[in-house]
Amino acid sequence: MANYHDASISKAQKIAGYAMSILFSIQIIIAGVMKLFLAAPIVENMNTVTNWGDKTLFVGILELILLALYWTPKTQKLGFYLLCSFVGGVIVAEVVAGKFPFAGILVSVLLYAGTTLRFPKLLK
Repeated sequence: MANYHDASISKAQKIAGYAMSILFSIQIIIAGVMKLFLAAPIVENMNTVTNWGDKTLFVGILELILLALYWTPKTQKLGFYLLCSFVGGVIVAEVVAGKFPFAGILVSVLLYAGTTLRFPKLLK
């Protein structure tokens, strides 16, 4: 049976954790799919922020693979840690580009808070 949360958490904690994790996942899915279709604004932004416009497809595929790892019960922890690293890289790229990393911070907070609400033992 799939285990997407600890059995010992409260109902409110479970709902809040899933809400944050799903919001995070929706953002990653949208970003990944837009990169797969090489949407012009995304490619332009990738060129502006990291000069990686030619690697947009690779980054989109990577986002979706990491998200699949995150939602697969046997690889949830690996997916979580890899997504934390990925989102950290997004924040760094935005800072290097001279932008305030609001999007990266928001996504990382949703990822971390949602996951730790569902798996409190992850912090121990």
